[in-house]
Amino acid sequence: MASRTRLFTRFRDLPLENIPKAIEIINVVIFDINMDINDRILNNPRFQAKVFTGEHIDLCINYIKSSIANTHLFISNTISNEMIQVIGAIPQTKFIYTFCNNDQYENFPFTNSKVQGAFNDANVMFNKFQQDIRELDYNSYSQESSSQTLDGKSAEILWWRIFDKILLHIRHTAIARDELGEFCRSWFCKDHTELRLIDEFNLGYESCNAVYWYTRDSFLYGLLNKTLQRKRCINDIFIWRLVIKDIMSGLMKIAQSNIFYRSNLSLTVYRGQTISLDEIKRLETAQSQLICINQFFSTTMNLDVARAFLGISHYSESILRSVLFEIEIDSDNITNTTHPFADISSNSHFREEQEVLFSMHSTFLVKSVELHDKNIWRVYLKSEDNIWDTDFDERSIFCPHADEIFIRHLSRENKQFIVFQVLLDMMLRLDQNKYAKDELLEFCPSKYEHESIEMGKINDFEQNYESKDAAKWYTKYSFLYRLLNKSLRIETIDYIVKMRYYIHDLHNQLAELQSSFINTLNPETVLMLYRGQVMKKNQLNEIQDNIGGFMSMNSFISATQDPAVARVFSGMGENLQPDEVSVIYEMTIDTYIRSTPYAKIDTINPDEQEILFSIGAIFKIEKIDQLSANIYSVKLTMTHIDDELWNKLTAHLN
Repeated sequence: MASRTRLFTRFRDLPLENIPKAIEIINVVIFDINMDINDRILNNPRFQAKVFTGEHIDLCINYIKSSIANTHLFISNTISNEMIQVIGAIPQTKFIYTFCNNDQYENFPFTNSKVQGAFNDANVMFNKFQQDIRELDYNSYSQESSSQTLDGKSAEILWWRIFDKILLHIRHTAIARDELGEFCRSWFCKDHTELRLIDEFNLGYESCNAVYWYTRDSFLYGLLNKTLQRKRCINDIFIWRLVIKDIMSGLMKIAQSNIFYRSNLSLTVYRGQTISLDEIKRLETAQSQLICINQFFSTTMNLDVARAFLGISHYSESILRSVLFEIEIDSDNITNTTHPFADISSNSHFREEQEVLFSMHSTFLVKSVELHDKNIWRVYLKSEDNIWDTDFDERSIFCPHADEIFIRHLSRENKQFIVFQVLLDMMLRLDQNKYAKDELLEFCPSKYEHESIEMGKINDFEQNYESKDAAKWYTKYSFLYRLLNKSLRIETIDYIVKMRYYIHDLHNQLAELQSSFINTLNPETVLMLYRGQVMKKNQLNEIQDNIGGFMSMNSFISATQDPAVARVFSGMGENLQPDEVSVIYEMTIDTYIRSTPYAKIDTINPDEQEILFSIGAIFKIEKIDQLSANIYSVKLTMTHIDDELWNKLTAHLN
C-alpha cells in the first residue's frame, strides 16, 4: 500500500464549501414586535433572522424546534407566561428578550431562566443582546480548548506556538491590509457604523497603535477573537497576521517598560465573565494541570472592574455561571518572550480599566476551582511561561542565517526539520487567492529591480502564468527557480510566505502527476535516479558522518533517469574550488513510497529526463564511494518515516 503525502496536498477540484468558516451565524427570531431595531437585525449578515406575527405562534415554535443552531428570541409581553415556559423548554432556545409597552417591564415575571430581561427601550434591549453575544463569543473559552490540558494536547499547543512565531517573522504589506479589510467588510457589509471604522482602520492603522485598536469597541476586537476561537480555520487566522504580529510585538515592547518586570514582585490580576456549567466542570477536571487560551486574554488589576463583568445568573437552573478568575503572575518564573503579556493601561482606549492583556495561546496552571456562594465561582490560575523547547529555535527558521542549508540530518536536527515542515504545511493549507498571487508578484520584482532581463521574465510571468504551468516555469532556470530555492535554503520565513502561491501550485501539480508517472513504470516498482552537483567538502563530511542515518532535502530537487546527465551536472571533478568536490547521488526509489510528491516533468531539454521532487524528501544514507580524486558517489534510498511527533502535531488539522 502506498504511503500518503506528508505535507498537505490539495488538488484543484477540492470544493470550497468543505473548508470550515470562522464566524458563526447567529439565529434570531422576532415574534410579534415591530421595533426600530428590526432593520439592524435583519440587515446584519451575521444574523439569520426570521419574523413571525402574533397569530403564528405555532409556526414560530416549530421553526425554533427545527433549527440546528441556538436561537435568540425577541418577544412582546403579549405572549402568555405559559407560552414563555414552552419556548424556554425548547433546547434550541438560548436567550429570550421581552419587549414591553410603557412601564409594564418593571413588573414582568421572570419565570424562566432563559429570559434575559424585560425592556421598554428597544435600543437598550438590543445593547443587552449584543453584550450577551459578546460574552458568549469572546469572553468564554472556546469549547474546543477550555478543558484541554497540555498533557492531553501538548502537540497541538506546540503547533500553535510555532504558528505564532511564524507570524512574528512576516513583514507587512499593503496587500495583507487590503485582504483583512475585505474579510471584515464581508461580515459587516450592511453595518454602516462598523464599515466606517473599517475604512478608518485601512486608512490610519499603524503597527504602534495595534493594542489601542484592539481595546476599542469596534469590529476588530470581536471578529479577531472569534476567528481565533475557531482554531481549525487557518486561512481566516492567517488573514489577521499583521494585527496578530503587531499586538504580540506591542505587548513585548510595552512589557519592557512595565515596572513589574524590573522587580521581583508577584502580581495578581482578575477577570470576570460568565461561562457554562460544562466549562466549569472541565476547569475542575483540569486542576493542577496547564491549560492554554486560544485568544487574546484580557484581565485587570482592579478587582471591582472584574466584578463589573461578572454578569448575573438569575436562576439556579441557568446554563451560565458568573466566574471570577484570580491569576497569579510571578515575575521570577516569567520570561515574557514567547507569548507576552503587559499592563496596557496607557495604550488602551479604556485606561480606567487597568487592563493586563495576555497574548493568545498563553498558558496557565489551574490551581483550584471553588464555588464561593450561590452565584459566583472562583477560579485560581497561575501564569506559566516555561513550556517552550529552545531546541526548536536553534539553527531553525527562527534563527536567521545567510548560509544555504541544502540538507538536514534528522538524527540531530529533527526538531529544526519539524519546524520547517510546519511552515511549509501551513503554506500549503492556505487558499490560493488573488492576495497570495499579488504578494508573489510584488515580492519578485523587489529582488530583481535592477536586472532588466529578469524583470522582463517577471512581466511575462505576471501576464501569462497559469497554475497548470508551474513545473514548466520551474525548469526555465530564471528568477522563479533561483528565488524559490534560495528562499527555501536560507529558510527566510517572510520570503517563503510571499512565495506560497507558487509553492502551492508546484507541490500540488507534482502530486497530480505522480500517479500517472509511476503507472508508466509498470511492472517496475523500483526506480533508479541520479543527481549531480558540486558540493562543499565539509557538507560531504557531514553526510559521511551520518551514514546509516536520514537526511531531508530543504527545497525542490531535480534528478534524472540518465546517469550521464548527472555526471555532467556534477562538474566531473573539473574547475572546482579547493573546498569543493563533485558528487553524484544514486537514488533508489520504491514507487510505493509517496510521502513526497515527485514526477517526470517536461523541460526545455527533454533529453535530461528530469524528475522533480517536492520539498522535504527524506533519504537514508547508505554509503559513499570515492570514484576519483574529486568525484564521489553517495548512495541514497528514499524512505518514509512514520514520525510520531509530526502525526501528533498535525492530527488536529486533518
